[in-house]
Amino acid sequence: MGRGRLLGGCAWLLGGLALLQTLYLRALPPPAPPRRPHKPLPPPRGVLDASGTFRLYRDVLGPPSPRWAPPPDLVLATHGTPGRAAAALGGALEGGRWGGPLSVAVFGVPRAGLGQLLRALGGPCRGLRGRLRLHVVLGAAEPPPAVTPPLPRGPAAPGGCRGALGRVAAADPPSYTLGVPYPGNLLRNVAWAGAAGQDMGGGSGGPGPPGPGGGRFVLLLDADVVPSRGLREGFLRALRGGAPPLDPNAPEDPNVPKDPNALEDLNVQKDPNILRDPNAPKDPNVPEDANVPKDPNILKDPNILRDPNAPEDPNAPGPPQPPLSPVVFVLPAFEVRLGTPVPGTKAELRRLWGAGDARPFYGALCPRCQAPTDYGRWWALPPAPHLRVAYEAPWRDPWEPFYVGPAHGVPPFDERFLQYGFNRISQACELHVAGFRFAVLDGAFVVHGGFKEAAGFHGARGAEQHRNRLLFRRFRSDLRRRYPGSPRRC
Repeated sequence: MGRGRLLGGCAWLLGGLALLQTLYLRALPPPAPPRRPHKPLPPPRGVLDASGTFRLYRDVLGPPSPRWAPPPDLVLATHGTPGRAAAALGGALEGGRWGGPLSVAVFGVPRAGLGQLLRALGGPCRGLRGRLRLHVVLGAAEPPPAVTPPLPRGPAAPGGCRGALGRVAAADPPSYTLGVPYPGNLLRNVAWAGAAGQDMGGGSGGPGPPGPGGGRFVLLLDADVVPSRGLREGFLRALRGGAPPLDPNAPEDPNVPKDPNALEDLNVQKDPNILRDPNAPKDPNVPEDANVPKDPNILKDPNILRDPNAPEDPNAPGPPQPPLSPVVFVLPAFEVRLGTPVPGTKAELRRLWGAGDARPFYGALCPRCQAPTDYGRWWALPPAPHLRVAYEAPWRDPWEPFYVGPAHGVPPFDERFLQYGFNRISQACELHVAGFRFAVLDGAFVVHGGFKEAAGFHGARGAEQHRNRLLFRRFRSDLRRRYPGSPRRC
């Protein structure tokens, strides 16, 4: 009898354990399916550019989110070879220098560097994909780029995202050794079109006629030029009315030449320090330029930061407003000595300037290319708590400013200009002929790392510049036909 009870108790105990085991197994999550090797996404579809030489692949990381850069917003657009594009993305990440949306056009040569960049954006830099539109330009006969989807999180890469981008940048050869002409203006147009939110369809897109997207602005920079900290936030604050957009009391610099053609004096080119001297003499015998705006109140327009292509509110009170003159907002451009930390504020930049470690962009090679920005007047401005429009600068040849412009309505870059010379000068010239005004911003600037020196350029630079100079003459003739009613010339 005692033995039977013992056996019965054991049976109950075993049954209870079996029940608990069953309940435990049912509570476990289902086993994960076996991992399959990652397959590339279907190859993106490319379209030929206008010349038929290059093929464009837009949004290779996938279409942007519907919430990407809702206007009003400022989008950073840039371009470069894979390594330079990686360096630009790393510079945007550094110290939170740019926390907003980006549009990057990559010239996919060398292909190994392009593959490295795409793998970085699928791995340690996948967090960038939500605010990045990436476009690739390749030779027309080249196979399309192979893009992998974002990889699941794995072991952290050395240095994280910035480390991965730095390795891509370090392996990048100079653009003049690629064996194919660098299509800088094509890439600028592609990057701008992505920033503007355009469907590029069968062409490069880029700046162009007014379209949807009013209230969105674009800052287009070369890959080796970075914006000052807080530029986007300050511009949007001014755009939304959180700060006065214009200081009408900004003092005139009495030592600045009033004649916009004074810098046409051939002796200017011989003095690389002309932009450092606020007392540079003016030539009283140079005739006045008829293209300079005569209205002293032109900068008192309270709507100067408004997008001229934004739709009008039909319910707005008051009489209809006349059309606004188109404006681009010029950012003073500087270069700092190689190895010097890139300044983030005007105060930091002033210290470098005083120590001789910063100077105007192209200050030694082409002083006239940035002289219309009027550095003497910019430095003389009183401190301001917010970014503001400080003054209007008349266009002068051969200005090549970096600027913030409305996403739509800006003339595109002429894609015939390849390699070095006249690529940005030509577009600034067309802005002038098309009737744009140039308003200089205070409280923000852009910086190139390293001094530009003649010895740092490749041997073919002179030949490239000569070819593009001849093309620029034809370009100016084209402008007269394109803008027959414009009184402006360049």
